[in-house]
Amino acid sequence: MSWKENLLDASFRGVPLDVVDENLEAQRFLSQHGTPYKDGDCVEDLGRGARVFAMRVIFNGPNYEFSLQALLDALDTSGPGELVHPIYGSLSVVAQSWKAHHTAERPDFAEVDLQFLEDTPDNPFFDRDLVWTLVRSGYAEDETTWQDGVFDLLAKVDSLVADIQSWIGGGWTGLLEKALGLPGIGLRLQQLRSQIMGVVSQVVSLFTSNPLSAFDPLLDLARTPTEIRAAIQNHTPSTSRELLSRSGIPATAPGNESLTAQASRAATALLISARQGTEPDASVIPDSMPTDPVEAASLALVVLIVTETALANAQAVSVIIEDEADTQTLSPSDLEALVNLSRSLLESAILLHRRLYDVQTALPVIDALRTIAGLIQARARAVILLSPPLVERTVESAANLRLLAHRWYGDHSRAIELARLNPDLSAPYNIQPGEVLRAYAD
Repeated sequence: MSWKENLLDASFRGVPLDVVDENLEAQRFLSQHGTPYKDGDCVEDLGRGARVFAMRVIFNGPNYEFSLQALLDALDTSGPGELVHPIYGSLSVVAQSWKAHHTAERPDFAEVDLQFLEDTPDNPFFDRDLVWTLVRSGYAEDETTWQDGVFDLLAKVDSLVADIQSWIGGGWTGLLEKALGLPGIGLRLQQLRSQIMGVVSQVVSLFTSNPLSAFDPLLDLARTPTEIRAAIQNHTPSTSRELLSRSGIPATAPGNESLTAQASRAATALLISARQGTEPDASVIPDSMPTDPVEAASLALVVLIVTETALANAQAVSVIIEDEADTQTLSPSDLEALVNLSRSLLESAILLHRRLYDVQTALPVIDALRTIAGLIQARARAVILLSPPLVERTVESAANLRLLAHRWYGDHSRAIELARLNPDLSAPYNIQPGEVLRAYAD
């Protein structure tokens, strides 16, 4: 795990902060004592000074002045205050300096440079609950601690899915309304119609056998996200076998021939990384939404497809993980593969929203997608820990799985468990001495 998966909601004296970057600086006070005609010095460590926390935060949107004024009032308050650092957690600090920037090119936008000094150096620093993660070497914050108050994983996911879908629909409508208001858009209307209908038709035909009835996407703005959402959700697999085979994720972007080259490359690259369960490449996504309405509509279609695919797969994976808590049928590696599938799709959706939309529009969606990813990972980890640790055991003499289960556990019925933990075993009926199998420690 890494810091990007464990960020906290930053604030100072209760004022929320959208942190763009941060850095931590500290120094130790040293006293040097030299001796004449002798090389080198004797260095005495006099202790560390106060840590310095520097941040760059932004305020955006038509009402940004209210948030900016709240921060300036908090900074003008004398004495120490609480800083919730996105990485280091709650700190007692004193505001040392700040600088607010406005530029003519970016209306309704302010950037503030902040510098805080640590006030209580004797308090524990970076004191957060840490547990050993099974995914890779290193430490990670216990995922359950930052989701206090979440009692039902599936209920939480369902609620967030509904919120995100409403945001997507509103964003899509606003995008096309803005595009239709641009000068000279009359020449592009037919191009927009054919592009949107081409993609929607491909999505519907790919994910369902029901034909798409004709409609004008420029007049019925809400129907495009509705059709894409319904097709993807109805086709998303519900079994672990189908999900692990990636049957619910297309190998290329649906409607490639209707998308622009830039949007097609981005969609295909993100879907490929999702099928492989790897981290998506942010470089395939533009830094911002293009001004050209056809390019913008094409990328918005990619946002719809990837986000809806991520939400549908997250719901399916959540149900499977919850079922595993009652009856375990999957190996830890299969659970990890399901989590990687869901995380890759969700991260692809997050990257699209983060890079293509402004902070105010994207932040609610990003926070919800990140919460879903964290909930799925936390629940999967808890399910994996229900079983004993996995070990590797060497077969000492020729046997089959039932005989091995009897030798190792005194219970031949656990052969099914051994088969599940060793899916690559080619001949379970004829296992040769020296072969290494995965098995539970008990």
